[in-house]
Amino acid sequence: MDLWTSLSGVVAAELTSSEPEQLLALANAAEIEFFQMQQINDLTCRFRIRRKDYRKLHELVKKRGDNLKILGRFGLYWSGKAMLFRPVLLAGLGILILLAMYLPSRVLFVRVEGNSQIPDRQILAAAEECGIRFGASRREVRSEKVKNALLSSVPQLQWAGVNTAGCVATISVRERAQDEPLQSENIVSNIVAARDGFVLSCTVTNGNGIVKVGQTVQKGQVLVSGYTDCGICIQVTRAEGEIYAQTIHQLTAITPSSCTQRQKLVGEKHSYSIRLGKKRINLWNSSGISDTSCGRMYEEYILSLPGGFSLPLAICVQTDLYYDTETVCVPDGQAEEALNNFAQTYLLDQMIAGKIQNHSQAVTEQDGRYRLDGVYVCEEMIGREQVEQNGETNGKTN
Repeated sequence: MDLWTSLSGVVAAELTSSEPEQLLALANAAEIEFFQMQQINDLTCRFRIRRKDYRKLHELVKKRGDNLKILGRFGLYWSGKAMLFRPVLLAGLGILILLAMYLPSRVLFVRVEGNSQIPDRQILAAAEECGIRFGASRREVRSEKVKNALLSSVPQLQWAGVNTAGCVATISVRERAQDEPLQSENIVSNIVAARDGFVLSCTVTNGNGIVKVGQTVQKGQVLVSGYTDCGICIQVTRAEGEIYAQTIHQLTAITPSSCTQRQKLVGEKHSYSIRLGKKRINLWNSSGISDTSCGRMYEEYILSLPGGFSLPLAICVQTDLYYDTETVCVPDGQAEEALNNFAQTYLLDQMIAGKIQNHSQAVTEQDGRYRLDGVYVCEEMIGREQVEQNGETNGKTN
């Protein structure tokens, strides 16, 4: 059965006639095409015909007084017609198609990454006020306006970025250092280069952009100025923008070529204490773990009332485990992998935002240690805000 035949529909029938050959000859003369013909006996045969030919054959059989019995209906036509009698299924399919067209353009889940001090709940609440919420359009949550609004809502953030993948919006943030003071909006500042680099992209949302794409900049150079020369006056503002540049990092990392590993467990010791609220009462003389031959497990058993109400009282069990140790050599491959993972993590932590494009590194072993020397080409955001102090004019003269 080809596709066109399946679309038009097929009927399986059984014919019983005193002269089936004569009836089939009349059907052929009427251009009725038969498929899968089977002779059951001298008076009976089975076959399949197109849906549109069944009515013609039925009229011929009726005139001759023969018997024509339908055995089944096949093809996409009959399957589609049967669905018309199942409105719930049709409604479900319609809703599924609409959802398949609508959901990929919307945000259904929001997650936060890069934060350690600021709770996820605080960032998600601020993001909802900025338009990053359930059902928001993916185009809207990726705009610079939304990111700047998020930074304004959470002053503890130094940088924020929003990326979408499918129905998930990921808010990547970087927190300000604890000793870095929060700046007021009513200040004058510049965006300066934190490292030497080759400018790849420059987005200025407030202030006077000085550098352009393709320009080489040096550390400390002003990239976005808070001063704009308007001819008869100089406008001052807080510079805002994102400048990405290609930078080069050089890194040296060292790890020992041998380490101490735990082997067989040789003993354990249990110690107990009582925790009342935030205060803990030790029932033993506390002693710290001196070396890698010891391990420690800590468990709390909170007392509760019937109904699941927990009391601020818990019994604490501390288990000290003692092991035999053995000094083993670190394989070359394992040491190289550990140094490479450290280099990747360290370099990414040094960036507010960015990635490592390519690198050239070598690992050597000498004096009981492995040493990694590498040169890394990165794409990172080099702009850092520098607040103008009282009396500074950023090179401007009256």
